[in-house]
Formats: sequence, C-alpha cells, structure tokens
Amino acid sequence: MVMDMIYRHLITVFMIILFSLKLWCRKSFRDVETKFFWVTVVSCIVLVVEDSFETMTANYESLRFWRTLLSVIGYTFRSVAAVGLLLVVMPKKKQSPLVWIPCFITLLVSGTAFFTDIAFGFDENYAFYRGPLGLVAFAVPIFYLVMILWTTRKFVIEEKGYERLVIPICALLCLASSLVDAYAGGIRLNEAIMISSISFYVFLYTHDNRRDSLTGLLNRQAFYEDSVVFAKDIKAVVSLDMNGLKEINDKQGHQAGDKALATIGLCIEQALGYDAQAYRVGGDEFLILVFHNSKDRIKKTTDSIKESINNNGYFISVGYSLVEGNEDLEETIKKSDKAMYEDKALFYKQRGNDRRSR
Repeated sequence: MVMDMIYRHLITVFMIILFSLKLWCRKSFRDVETKFFWVTVVSCIVLVVEDSFETMTANYESLRFWRTLLSVIGYTFRSVAAVGLLLVVMPKKKQSPLVWIPCFITLLVSGTAFFTDIAFGFDENYAFYRGPLGLVAFAVPIFYLVMILWTTRKFVIEEKGYERLVIPICALLCLASSLVDAYAGGIRLNEAIMISSISFYVFLYTHDNRRDSLTGLLNRQAFYEDSVVFAKDIKAVVSLDMNGLKEINDKQGHQAGDKALATIGLCIEQALGYDAQAYRVGGDEFLILVFHNSKDRIKKTTDSIKESINNNGYFISVGYSLVEGNEDLEETIKKSDKAMYEDKALFYKQRGNDRRSR
C-alpha cells in the first residue's frame, strides 16, 4: 500500500512535504492565511491516504463498509481543501462560519451511501457507480472555486501586471481538474490543489513584499519596478506630500503620525480607479502613476483625495504633470513635484505660516 501511495501520489506527496516545511518555518507570515493554508494541506494529506486505502478496499468486497466510509471522507475533504483556498483570498470581514455549510451538505449527501445509492453505490460485481446526487461532491468544490474567482475579480480588474492572473489561473486549473475527476476519475485534483496552494502562497508573499506595511499602498521598490514594467503605459504622475506631519509627531507622538499616514493612504487608495496606482515612496511622500491622460479626470481625482483627507482632519499638497512626448519619467516627476511644492507654499501662505511644519 505504501508503494502504491508513492506511485500514485508521488508529486502530491513531494509538494505536501516541501510546502509544509515552508509553512512551519514562516509562522509569522500572514498568520491567518497560514492557518487556512494548513486546512488545505491537511485535506490533501487526508485525500492521499484515503485514496490509497480506498484502492486497497476496492479489491475486497468484505471491506464494503470501509470503502464506503473512505469514499465519504474523500468527497468531503475535496470540499474542505477548496474552502481553505477560498479563505486565503477572502477578506477577513467577509469570512463567516456559513462558508462551511456546503461542506456539510457534501458530507450528508455522501453519507447516504451507507443505506441508499442516491449518492453512490456498488453493483453486484462490487463496481462503483454514482447515483442521482453523485455529482454533488464535485459541484461543491466547483462552487467554492467560482467563489474564489468572484472574490478576486476586483483585484484582477484593477491591478496591473501579469501576476494578477495567478489566482484565476489556479482556480481554473482546479476547476478543470474537478471536471476531469468527475467524469473520468483520477487523482489530478490533489495535485492541482497543491500547485494552487503553493502558487497562492508565493503570490501573497511577493505581494506583501511590494506593500508598505503602514499604509497598505505599494512601496518604493514596487514603484521602481513598475516604472520600468509599465513605462509605455504611464501617461501622468501625481505627487502628494502630507502637510504637518512633523508637528503631529512632535506634539502628539509618532503613533499619531502613523495613524495620519495610514488614513492618508486609505483615502488615496479609495479615490483611485483601475487606471492609476499609488505608492508611498518616503515618510510623508506619495506618488501616483496614472495610465490615462485626461487632465479633468486627474483634477477630479486629486480634488477628491484632498477633500477626503481634509474631512479626516489632515492636509496634503498635490501636484501633477502629464508625460509629454518622449519625456523621461524622471523629468515628469520633477514637474509634478514642482507643482506639488507650489501647492504646499500656497497652503502655508493661507495659514499665515511660512514655516513648513512637515
């Protein structure tokens, strides 16, 4: 049985071992998501063991009860593995115990095999066959995979770069494997789930490395990378600089200053659409790469950012510049910075204070 398990599940077992070691060594990385990765990993371990024992029981009709039990476990944990992947990408505020209901439906439907063949059964030759509800065990994982695609749709639409396609490609891979498993049988779904888990993990880890931990915006390194990757698509640059950060830090403490920066980051992010990307490039300095050249839209967006930040009790200076002809991006940034500093000078002049309390 051990050799059969190795032969049938070599790739899956190999990925389980490597991924488990990675998860164990990086407990501090996204603790919540790591917990959900373990749900999927443990589910795949159960599926590997279940398939190996089920293959053995298929040779002995006297083990009908155990074959039925193993099949019920296998069908249920297919759904559990899919839930783990869903919870990794689902925002924390939307997570609910209700997400587990389809798993229990799978368990209940599959469990009917102990006294009826409405889900599945075995004929007089001990050959497996599916009943009227036999595809429920496959429909539930497919339902979860569709939820993954739906949950990540905004990210896929609004983010830039090919890495945004990682999650939908993984979901489609699992979806295709589920359909093949449903109609042709096989063990490829386990491999697809593990490949997707590892891909999700690498994606999230890379994604976090590009994010500023305080504001949630992209960081300076991401700005340098994207300036090269999207060089031909950048049509304008917006420079933003907070007013009064030093004064807040001096009078209220750095914790209050961090709160101000986090609030500003949130206001900027909420004001942007799919055709712009924001970065925190310094202590109180932000840049927005714009992928359209409409001055009216840029003006409307920057006004919205300013208003939102002002409503939260903070102030920011803004300037922007369009990319002209074959102009170098650095030159465009210099022009947007100049416009921003002019806006800053006007802000302090209106306050009757030329001393720049940054």
